[in-house]
Amino acid sequence: MDARQKIPRLDHPVVLLIDAQPGFFLELRGMLVSEAIEVRWQMLLAMCRCLELPAIATFEEPVRNGWLSERCEREWPAHGMRVVKRTFDCCGEPLVVAALAEIGRTQVIVAGGETDVCVLQSVLSLLAHGHEVFLLEDCVASTDAHTRPALARMYAAGAVPCTLKTAYYELVKSVDVCRDPGSVGPGWAELMRVFGEPEALPEWQPAR
Repeated sequence: MDARQKIPRLDHPVVLLIDAQPGFFLELRGMLVSEAIEVRWQMLLAMCRCLELPAIATFEEPVRNGWLSERCEREWPAHGMRVVKRTFDCCGEPLVVAALAEIGRTQVIVAGGETDVCVLQSVLSLLAHGHEVFLLEDCVASTDAHTRPALARMYAAGAVPCTLKTAYYELVKSVDVCRDPGSVGPGWAELMRVFGEPEALPEWQPAR
């Protein structure tokens, strides 16, 4: 490996939650978002709220498909930004592009749905715009069970494979934070109370 090659390490991210609307899945296929995914969306938003991570959530036809689930609404950060989009690619919405530019962080954590449509198109554009994308594979969902080709395409384009547990511990950085979260600020103590142990999250199944 070239010593000059930059190794992607999660540090100061913005979170982009794409179309995490339970009603969207009900409308399309009459299916519920799995408990494993919905709980992870909730915990990701808890991280944003407690650690004051910049957060952008997009919504496709919310009048028809609804907004966030009740559990996600409870964790929605007051500083977060909501955008109703008409394009599958989030970067096709000027408000999203402007918000990312204003936030000024190059690292983007991506979660939401659908893996093989809006997530895929958004990730490819984010990478093309020079962002470092950390794709939470256990936090994306689709009405189609066979999303491995979309995931492979995003990884081939440069997205960093990640999970919520991995992101959590990469931001925590030290066992000292786990043992005494109050030592690094009230946000961490609140997050530990809400999040608990990442190992206790519901089991998830990798896409086929």
